[in-house]
Amino acid sequence: MVESWLNAYTGYDWSVDLRKYADQPKHPGYFDQTITPENIMDFEARFRESLQKDDYQVAGEVCFWKNYGTYQSRNRLTIRLLEHLSHPLNWSQFKKSIVGLHKSPTLQNFEVLRDAVNQPKGFATPITFLSFYNPCTYPMVDKNIAYWWTRNKDSHGFKSSRLFNQRSDGWIQSITRPQTAQNWEAYLNWASFCREYAKRITSRVKINCRARDIEMAVWMAKKNGLHLDLL
Repeated sequence: MVESWLNAYTGYDWSVDLRKYADQPKHPGYFDQTITPENIMDFEARFRESLQKDDYQVAGEVCFWKNYGTYQSRNRLTIRLLEHLSHPLNWSQFKKSIVGLHKSPTLQNFEVLRDAVNQPKGFATPITFLSFYNPCTYPMVDKNIAYWWTRNKDSHGFKSSRLFNQRSDGWIQSITRPQTAQNWEAYLNWASFCREYAKRITSRVKINCRARDIEMAVWMAKKNGLHLDLL
């Protein structure tokens, strides 16, 4: 039933205090708020607006938000990204790479975005920028999504989909190009599933459900052991 999805989505509870970023004092006007389920869509919109205003520091906020639960690397990744994007040519390439991947979601274009965010072996964080750019079409992904996809893709009509390549601790690994290709193929199927279920829910309850909203529901279901019905 649709209710199982709506209940999981409304229970989404990922809150991040951006003020805990180690270099926050160096960025006045940024890293000064808490991102909650109530204002997460405003945060997504702020990122899209930053691409028009050449406001690269918002990308750093997104990076810190995404990696908030990874205490050992959230500051390191954010500092490295901000240092990289502070150069105008790198920021320009970052913007172009997001638009390019959005228009043509190919492995090659994903690798261009990955290089543009200075994460040559990254996967989940680069996709976060794509998802923030167009949450109606592109969901995010992380280890919880990868676990759920492994257990549920068959029953939801994606039996032929590849699995995400996960390390022993669950994190999606993308060190080699074959691993990256595997993960990208899995992601495309995951995104297709999210779009399809968003469409089904929208048609049944007359709400504007996005691919990103399906991802949030799945993330919450995996975290709390909730059952999501077939639709």
